[in-house]
Amino acid sequence: MFHFYYISPYICAMEELKKIYCRYEMVCDNPAGAGVELYHMPEFFAERQGMETDSMHLHGFYEIIWFQQGSGVHHIDFKSYTISAGSIFIVSPGQIHSFDQTHDQQGIVLKVCTELFDDFITSPQLRISESDAAQLDRVVEAIEKELQMAGSYEHKEALKALVKLFVIKILRSASELDKHCAVPLKISQKAFLEYRKLIEENFCRLHTVKDYAALMNMTSKTLTLHVKDCSSYSPLELINHRIILEAKRLLRYSVLSVKEIAFRLGFEDPSYFAKFFKRIVKISPADFRESLTEQ
Repeated sequence: MFHFYYISPYICAMEELKKIYCRYEMVCDNPAGAGVELYHMPEFFAERQGMETDSMHLHGFYEIIWFQQGSGVHHIDFKSYTISAGSIFIVSPGQIHSFDQTHDQQGIVLKVCTELFDDFITSPQLRISESDAAQLDRVVEAIEKELQMAGSYEHKEALKALVKLFVIKILRSASELDKHCAVPLKISQKAFLEYRKLIEENFCRLHTVKDYAALMNMTSKTLTLHVKDCSSYSPLELINHRIILEAKRLLRYSVLSVKEIAFRLGFEDPSYFAKFFKRIVKISPADFRESLTEQ
């Protein structure tokens, strides 16, 4: 597989994020054109030691990480998750993540181009039962075998179907252990997925539920009912959380001033942004940045 150094569209939009070393692997545009890459741990970490695993990084594809054995910590967007046997992470494009240096894990890393991945309502970390692990293993074997058949009839479609089967089996097993893990079937779940996507695309300029409801051709009340059916957060909380996440990223990884960050996130009044940030995070943007430098 070929590699090249690439500044993602996310980085291009904010050149100031120079502290992030972004190494983009050609999952979507590799010579085979498969859009899927499969790795095994611990070889995955050994081959990339010091390159992308231990330091904060982001990429433009989905990464499904299945820890079959081992321990450690996985950091995703300012949250830390304990790694244990049977835990699975689905990292979305644009998320910033890293691992600690405890690389005693065994398992699978599946990288999937965005065009081959159907969006699912899911938490970053899922758990599967031991009884379902054997089924997942067989799907992994099928993916590995199909990856060796480049040029075969409908090769890419076969991989897409296998990846979808892999994710379905993960969510089916996880939902048996956690009833809050939902597979998108209902109208409300489809609306929720669309709402999350629209927030991701517009959070720097649209800050009200009314704005997003208009984009979705529905009333704010209907949108609220859909979100309430799929999430413990209100529609406004989801917007605010996304803005705060971006603010934290910029405060941590950029040299932009608080005033510049406020303007970048669509706030005309920097003082209002500071009050907004402090109301949710409980400390001011400046104090948040200062606390990171002390760590």
